[in-house]
Amino acid sequence: MAIPAYYSLIRRGSSGPDVALVQTWLNGIRDSCTWHAALTVDGTFGANAEKAVREFQLRYGLKEDGKVGANTWNVLYARYTARHGLIVPYPGIVLRSGSAGGCVRLVQQKLNTDGERLTTDGKFGASTVAAVKRYQTRHSLTSDGSVGKDTWEKMFPAA
Repeated sequence: MAIPAYYSLIRRGSSGPDVALVQTWLNGIRDSCTWHAALTVDGTFGANAEKAVREFQLRYGLKEDGKVGANTWNVLYARYTARHGLIVPYPGIVLRSGSAGGCVRLVQQKLNTDGERLTTDGKFGASTVAAVKRYQTRHSLTSDGSVGKDTWEKMFPAA
């Protein structure tokens, strides 16, 4: 399984599926020594997510700024997969036309391995919508051109 490639800096005020994935990863590595509460996976990077990222950065010797840059993204993914295996959990937010980020790029890469010829730019545009619809039709999923939980789990099965 490929890592969802880092796309852009995530900080307070950021939103979208990449934020939801970071929230999922942070929740997935919480333990009894964690100071922050479990995060609501809503794709909105607020004060609680910033606090959780700061704690993570402090614990793993990273620059403590409360932002998720490439280094924090990669270490967070590594810590998550060390505990849960090489899976990419559904980010909890439907990817659709207008979405952007590493999650979208990962979907584009998956579609390309299935014969599509998409530009893997992380932007969910008309060509990605059409490719997702074709994928959904081939796999007997609702062909709506968006990547919700069922489509994601078909693309990236847990085992």
